[in-house]
Amino acid sequence: MRVSMSLTLTAAVSLMFASATASARSGAPLPHDHVFDGAGPPVEDAIDTPEAVRRMPMAMLTTHELANPHLYRPRVVEYAEPEFYLPPPPAGVVRPGEFEEMDSVMITVMNYGNSFLQMWTEMVDIYRNAGHTYVIINSNSLQNNMTTRFNNAGIPASAYTYVNWATDSIWIRDYGPEFVRAQNDVRHVIDAYYPGRPLDNAVPGKVAVASWIGASTLEVHSHYHMLSGGNIMTDGAGTCFFSDIVYGYEKPSGWTNQDVTNLLTSHYGCEQIIILNPICLDGTGHVDLYAKVMGPTSILLGEFASNTHFHGNIYVSNPWNCTGNWINDYQDQEDNLAILQASTNLDGQPWQITRVPMPEPYQSGQYWIYRSYINSQVFNDWVAMPSYYTPQAETYQQLLNMEAAAIAAYENATPGVNVVPVSSDHIIVLAGAIHCITHEVPAEFPSADADVDGDADADSDSDSDADADADADGDVDGDSDADSDGDTDGDADGDADGDADGDADGEIPLSLGDDSSCGCRTAGNRRFGSGLAALLANLR
Repeated sequence: MRVSMSLTLTAAVSLMFASATASARSGAPLPHDHVFDGAGPPVEDAIDTPEAVRRMPMAMLTTHELANPHLYRPRVVEYAEPEFYLPPPPAGVVRPGEFEEMDSVMITVMNYGNSFLQMWTEMVDIYRNAGHTYVIINSNSLQNNMTTRFNNAGIPASAYTYVNWATDSIWIRDYGPEFVRAQNDVRHVIDAYYPGRPLDNAVPGKVAVASWIGASTLEVHSHYHMLSGGNIMTDGAGTCFFSDIVYGYEKPSGWTNQDVTNLLTSHYGCEQIIILNPICLDGTGHVDLYAKVMGPTSILLGEFASNTHFHGNIYVSNPWNCTGNWINDYQDQEDNLAILQASTNLDGQPWQITRVPMPEPYQSGQYWIYRSYINSQVFNDWVAMPSYYTPQAETYQQLLNMEAAAIAAYENATPGVNVVPVSSDHIIVLAGAIHCITHEVPAEFPSADADVDGDADADSDSDSDADADADADGDVDGDSDADSDGDTDGDADGDADGDADGDADGEIPLSLGDDSSCGCRTAGNRRFGSGLAALLANLR
């Protein structure tokens, strides 16, 4: 077992603190009215919070959050173990690299407004070049809306399948199943604990027994650790990359760091663990905002300008996601570069590192928004890459230049890959982008068609839509319409607008109201509340 650049967990923990020390900023705190306690404006005092409440994916707790924790789940969460867990997979499993051959991808569609629905349409249009998309959706009218959009985009019904499951959120990367392969090449599902959102937490188990998952149901192995899918990257050969929150707030109460290491080895096949610094104020601490494994030795790594907004000049009194009290986004990523350059894969081969520009963060309400070109989805030879077209600290032309540089970085890291930008200004304010809302399904039989009916999908029903019935409507219920639930309503509020909020507007509200007290602002084609409850109710 290797952890970071050494052979022991103790050395790994030392590495994390050594990295923090190397990045520490000297100097006294700024005057009291300039002390920052996270991503927001100056606060009067640092907030001392109990350990259970401090385990959350933001660098700050506000007084309002402490007084109203129910508004912020799962950001503020009292840790509670699930009622059961299933034993680990067979010894010797490995988590495939996301660059490996994939059968399909999964997305969760909810009615967050036109800009989101257009984004999902563009994503499926890209993904159809690489394979099949399973669209988790829980509203017939929204499904009809999406079908119209798909048809208008020229996307054939054979490219996607609707799956009628209820969910709490769109962040399937974090709550979806993690797949590992046993030594006999059989896939297994790893089900991490995803607190606060019970419908989301149930999705891995549903995927494992779904008729469309493959030749047979998959064994599920659950655990108590709150590892989000956005905080793991692998090379497919036993090396796993995480941000340091895997030993931090994601860790269950009472666990030691060695317990975490044992879990990552037994359930994910991590023979070598490399810990990277998170982006201090991005809102999640996840590794997928700034690093991506593109091949057996190829890695994309974010790069901030040396004079970026947070370059060691702002003090944080409680730096939960930070490497030191003085935030330095540039230095944190340069430290990550040094960590990668000092390590190799398990065969002793060095990592080939390609840098990707990171745009300047900008402030939205009390939070800093970090735009990322790395939070993309790789699906076989295609990449859906988030991109940004609303200038903040830069000009529109500078954004286009950064997009071009990001595309060139992908093409350098994986020659022959097809990179397609997807407008993501509207979603990145929720602390995630394309990778966060997609989850890949590794090929059941790599480089082989598992059926014998002569078509191009891996079933034997003689159509080409990759589901298990003999029609081509894109669902799995065997009838001739494009839904899977057999009724004509699909939601729970008694109206026909396609959402479940009881009003007639057809949208799931992302704010607490549209009156002047919510401080709403325009983001793309959708109104978001800039108040904490309005925005964070939908954070990943």
